Amino acid sequence: MRLTKFFITTLATLSLSLLGSFALPTISNNSETVARADDTGQNVSVDLILNKQVLLSIGSAYVQNQTTVNDIFAANESTAGATKGSLALEIQLASYVANHIWTAKQAGVFLSNFSQNGLTSDRAEQEISYFSSYYDYEASHFMLDMPTFESMLNEPIASDDQTQDFTIKRDIPINPAPLTMAITYKINDGTALPAETFKDIEATTDDQSKSFSKSITGADKQVYTDTDHMLIPKVPGYTANKSSVTFDESKVDASSGVQPVTVTYIKNSSTPVTPAPTPSTPATFQVYGKQKFYSYQNVDFKKSERVKKYAKKPSVYAPVFTVVKTTQSKAGTPRYQLSDGTYITAKSAYVGKLFLRKNVKTLYVTNPRGTWTHGTVMFYYPTQLLHHLNQGTKVTVTHLIKNGPVTRYMLADGTFITGNKSYVTTTKPKKVIHVKARDGRNLYSDVNLTHRLKHYRKGHIFTVKSWDYSHGHNLSVSGTKRYKVAGGYITGNPKLVKIVK
Repeated sequence: MRLTKFFITTLATLSLSLLGSFALPTISNNSETVARADDTGQNVSVDLILNKQVLLSIGSAYVQNQTTVNDIFAANESTAGATKGSLALEIQLASYVANHIWTAKQAGVFLSNFSQNGLTSDRAEQEISYFSSYYDYEASHFMLDMPTFESMLNEPIASDDQTQDFTIKRDIPINPAPLTMAITYKINDGTALPAETFKDIEATTDDQSKSFSKSITGADKQVYTDTDHMLIPKVPGYTANKSSVTFDESKVDASSGVQPVTVTYIKNSSTPVTPAPTPSTPATFQVYGKQKFYSYQNVDFKKSERVKKYAKKPSVYAPVFTVVKTTQSKAGTPRYQLSDGTYITAKSAYVGKLFLRKNVKTLYVTNPRGTWTHGTVMFYYPTQLLHHLNQGTKVTVTHLIKNGPVTRYMLADGTFITGNKSYVTTTKPKKVIHVKARDGRNLYSDVNLTHRLKHYRKGHIFTVKSWDYSHGHNLSVSGTKRYKVAGGYITGNPKLVKIVK
């Protein structure tokens, strides 16, 4: 949608010194500052950067303690009367179009339909025109790293050192998508495919519609699941043998340099046909840090080859790594090779799998910002966000669903929740409603306790709303527990405050 009706005043083009002279479309936002009645700080604007160029500029909004990029997005969307999540969805769809997985028309219509009030046909055409700008983007293509993107959106904006309004710049996390997949569509009995259906997805044919072909790009081991039938369209009376495709470098044809994939439509019988599962390849997986440790340049760890230090953090802020290979040192010590080429220990005392994998009956939300339930197991952010669950919420689980290393849990109401340990746990957290100051205590505006607001005498009782940790996203500093109370934050140190009933 690009929020063109509200945000866009110009469609600028930027010259990129990439492959050719492709001009990247830019979104500019001249909406009014989103103000608050209790403004006492600064306003922040957000520039999102793609390949060193500003892709998206978001108008300023008031920043306070724990304000995130997502909050700035939401404030602007609210002011514009737009659906929450529109801006993030636009970036995700641009990635699909750049890799030819979706067409510009599909993305434009989808984003228009996602709009709060819908858009006119003229506006929909503008969206299609906008997404068309990405179709010939060939800077090795780019595929949005969605988990990292969501983490970036939810990371608090550091404003402690700011005395005036300011702008932050955030790089849109992308992965290279160098593999080309050549998809052939056909019907198993030789019947012609419906030409218009496949022309709509911009597939081509040269044999009287007996088969169509389309090329898309992606990264090795990337899986695209086509829930919305944008890549694998429905054919009346037939069922496709695939509902997803997996990029696999090992299956690239040496002569053509592309990975061939065939989607075969099988005629429906009186008994519904279940699509055959798509062959899978060994997948990457994610782990999180449990203790203090370092990453290293090589598999045999040397102090002189340390790359980065990671502090021990609570699970909600623990460092997360994408593992591409399990290996071992010369001495036989287990190691993980990471997506950035560095190595970390694979010992279970130091790292653990990011997703819960056991059957449980109950989960508890632990993330300070809570989490969401979703309508399906695919978690298509943000189109399927259903209900927000606050920190401390208890949910009843009925089923565990595994999709490779990723897990979801079905709840009693039929919705789904993540199995990510950064958001949920199987251990019931201790419920704290009130704490009493053991001596004089200060109230602060921020979780790092740097901006004092008020002093309270010994014995004062605070009502606790939630808990958090200092230095949450600073991976080199361990965090300390804090309690969020009316007006700000106080220490969570049991030596300084006593839990009372």
